[in-house]
Amino acid sequence: MTSGLPDQKKEWIELGRSTSSPKENTERAIVELDDYYVVIGFEVNNPKAFMDKTHDLAVDYGHAFYYVVKNSLISKALSFGPGDEGKIGWFNSGRPAPIKDGYMNSRPGDVDYPIRETVKTFKIALTAAQGRILELETEKFREKVKSGKEKYTAYLNDTCAESARDLLDAADIRTPSGSGRVKHSDILSLPIAYAINPYMWYNNFVDEGFSEMVMELGEDEEWQPTVGEIDPIFGSAS
Repeated sequence: MTSGLPDQKKEWIELGRSTSSPKENTERAIVELDDYYVVIGFEVNNPKAFMDKTHDLAVDYGHAFYYVVKNSLISKALSFGPGDEGKIGWFNSGRPAPIKDGYMNSRPGDVDYPIRETVKTFKIALTAAQGRILELETEKFREKVKSGKEKYTAYLNDTCAESARDLLDAADIRTPSGSGRVKHSDILSLPIAYAINPYMWYNNFVDEGFSEMVMELGEDEEWQPTVGEIDPIFGSAS
């Protein structure tokens, strides 16, 4: 005698459209998503270099850099600074500069310029797309500097802060404005310029309420963000 109930096995097969076992059918694939953020750091430790919100290169260059963190490890870094004294002109050509002061004349750059002072940093979370674009743009810029196609010019918009902000912009990463007045009080023939500079950029991070972390360096200590290492500043706080 039949019970009139449907065939349970047959019903399960038809509804699930599967011939796998119930155990196999309930397993779920685990997908790991890349976790990205960027750390933007500043060496801006001399208040006299930023009187009346004007960056005075005669007092202190200042410095800005960044590194990308992917799944807790540094994946790319850029600390753009001067690598040589250089000559007058944008591409290290022309007559030698009578005074190689590093302000007006362009110089070969260094993409791993060492950090030697107290560092003030800010962390910005990124989407995976932003992180990957920033990694790509960072590597392209590093290659341009190494090949000599990109120079460092402290007085013009070809510096650590300007280059860093341009690359962040290319990855659609919003940061505060870094533009402000720049002068050199020891060279009166140089007019006040308006350019992205570390002191103004840092000032605007603070004004916009970004949370700050500070890393102190010991006397005569140097540091560089190193690809493949755990983030030393935010790594334990992530």
